[in-house]
Amino acid sequence: CVVGTLLAGGSSITRARIRPPGAVSEISFLAACARCGKCAEICPRGAIKIAHGDDGLGIGTPYIVPQEQYCVLCMKCVEVCSAGALRAVEKPKTRMGVAHIDTDRCIARTDDDCRVCYNNCPYMDKAIKLENRKYPYIDPEFCTGCGKCEHVCIASPVKACTVSPIEE
Repeated sequence: CVVGTLLAGGSSITRARIRPPGAVSEISFLAACARCGKCAEICPRGAIKIAHGDDGLGIGTPYIVPQEQYCVLCMKCVEVCSAGALRAVEKPKTRMGVAHIDTDRCIARTDDDCRVCYNNCPYMDKAIKLENRKYPYIDPEFCTGCGKCEHVCIASPVKACTVSPIEE
C-alpha cells in the first residue's frame, strides 16, 4: 500500500483515510481532487470532513470518521464532484473501506446478547452475518465500509467494530 508511505523524492502522501463513496484509488484521488469542499457541504449527515494540518498532500481532501458519523451512501457527494475524484458506483458495490470486529472486545462474544452492529447494517445478512445466530462477523465481499457498524457499536471504551480504508 502506498498510502502512508513515501514517494520517490521523499514527499509524504497522506495517512490512510476512509474516502467518500466512489473515490478512485488513493494516488489518483489525491491528484484529481480539486479540494473544493462541495462534497462536505452537500453531505446531509455531515459525515464528510476536510483534512487539515499534518495531512501532507491530503490537505483539503475529504474523508469520513465513522465513529463521529457514518455514510448513508446517498451519493450526493459523487453528484457534485466535477473533478472526477468521486465517481458513480452502485450502492452495494461501494467499497470505502472494510469493517473488522475485534472478537476480544465484541459484547456478543462475551456471551451477552448484542446484535447492534448486525441489526443496523444496511446490508444485514450480507456484509454482517451471524455465526451460530449470535456472533457477528464481517463478509468483506459485501461490506461497503459505510461505517454504520462502527458508529453504533456499544462496546466501550474502545469500539469492537471498526472500519479501515481499503488497502491498495
